[in-house]
Amino acid sequence: MEYIRKDKFTKPYSPADVLNLALAKEQSSYDFYEQALKDAKSDVLKKLLTELKDAELGHIQKIKNMLERTA
Repeated sequence: MEYIRKDKFTKPYSPADVLNLALAKEQSSYDFYEQALKDAKSDVLKKLLTELKDAELGHIQKIKNMLERTA
């Protein structure tokens, strides 16, 4: 599996710009772990990937909460 960077760096101009860039990166990581989980054969690897995916979901929610406060 190849990791493909989905975001394009643009110069952030506001806190919301920075948070949106972070959100895109966290979503990309979540998607990567989700795909890797589908391909995993080992139970140990599946457990690790699930934990990593769940951690990314927590990061996504924190960033979304921060974005709501900047609006």
